[in-house]
Amino acid sequence: MRKFRDLLLELLVGIPLFILIVPIIIIFLLFAYFQRKKFKKRYAGFLKANNGKNFFCYNNRRNSKKYIEENILPSLDNRIEIIYLNGRIIKSEYEAEFVSAALYGLNHYNKFPHLMKIRDGELIDKSVNNPFYGVLNMNKSKKELLNKINMFFELDVIKVLPSKT
Repeated sequence: MRKFRDLLLELLVGIPLFILIVPIIIIFLLFAYFQRKKFKKRYAGFLKANNGKNFFCYNNRRNSKKYIEENILPSLDNRIEIIYLNGRIIKSEYEAEFVSAALYGLNHYNKFPHLMKIRDGELIDKSVNNPFYGVLNMNKSKKELLNKINMFFELDVIKVLPSKT
């Protein structure tokens, strides 16, 4: 008898509560849908407004940050914008919500550093993690890395001259 009473009480409370919660969930889902649709439109405007831009993205990883700032950034073409991620904080001259959306939407993400370019309203990306760590850890040519970066951005390539020994 007690189980029946508990079940009846749960039904009497649960059904009205369910009836009240479902419309609230539907309203929330509709609101989220329209907010996302509005953001996508603004993001498309951001891509269109920044067509032709090039971005070099790096983060605060201890063993690479200093090397990038001292050796790579000064060597980059001045047509390449810098995006720095200090943890989850984006440091850039562009709106953080758009940069964040671009970073979350990377197709070829394989850790940082990473390259992004905007062409014809579309974001194209490439990781340079492996070539960068080849330069950092295995003393490979920095010019070859810079050439890969410039080739991705369709900029002039630096000629690698044979070393004189």
